[in-house]
Amino acid sequence: MKSLISFFVLMAIFLTSCTSGPSPVVTVSQGLSTPESALHDELADLYLVTNINGTPFGDDGVGYVARFYPDGRPENLKWIDGAKSGVELNAPKGMAIVGDTLYVADVTAVRKFDRTTGAPKGAIVVHGSTFLNDLSAAADGTIYVSDTGLLAPDFKASKTDAVYAISPNGAVQTVKKSTDLAQPNGLLAGDGDVLMVNWIDGTLNRLGSGGSVTKLSSLPAAQLDGLVKTKDGVYLISSWAGSCVYSLKDGVVTLAIPNLPEPADLGYDAKRERLLVPYFKLNKLDVFP
Repeated sequence: MKSLISFFVLMAIFLTSCTSGPSPVVTVSQGLSTPESALHDELADLYLVTNINGTPFGDDGVGYVARFYPDGRPENLKWIDGAKSGVELNAPKGMAIVGDTLYVADVTAVRKFDRTTGAPKGAIVVHGSTFLNDLSAAADGTIYVSDTGLLAPDFKASKTDAVYAISPNGAVQTVKKSTDLAQPNGLLAGDGDVLMVNWIDGTLNRLGSGGSVTKLSSLPAAQLDGLVKTKDGVYLISSWAGSCVYSLKDGVVTLAIPNLPEPADLGYDAKRERLLVPYFKLNKLDVFP
């Protein structure tokens, strides 16, 4: 009888280890309102979080960017505040840093801010876009931005699905614009190409500079959002439909962190090897080891 009880105890431990992921080392909820994207500013060693603070389609000027220390303490809860005079920020989503400039996707424009002070430095309007979402910076300073192609108020498809490249001088070039992109979301810039996950069919693709699309992997669930690469070469991808983060290495997909409701655009702290997961509807950020 004792051996049978021991067997069931071991099985319970085994099943728990298979279905539960790591516990967060930091949880941040103070001052967050519809957090969409997280980014580690390596130079300042601060975590940046965009907050839509309203509708994702908004032109209401209430979006903001919060900054936190890596231990979760707030550095400035409204470091960049769309409600302040002289600052325009509506529904901020993805972020990228090049040199001394922070780029933020904001509905149909990519806004620029001083990396140190948060002061506005202008905006790049992407004509023909409807829902600019993620940003990723290439080594040469090119910024890639995805248009997921959605319309207010009910996320109806606008069919403007696209990925654009913004050169260091601010020129906008269409890499590819087609509904075949299946509502592109998270991006990861490479050398002359960009990796892309999409919302509709849950695939990871490589988008070449000439607009060619190569499917690299199909994930178990769709509604993919964030995409980062770890120091060990593992791709981590968040999925709303799967309520999780998947890991992908050498073509093998595994469940990295389960039970995450609406995990949005991921950030990665390479210094500490941490994953930053904002929750779109829970108004919080978890930081996983």
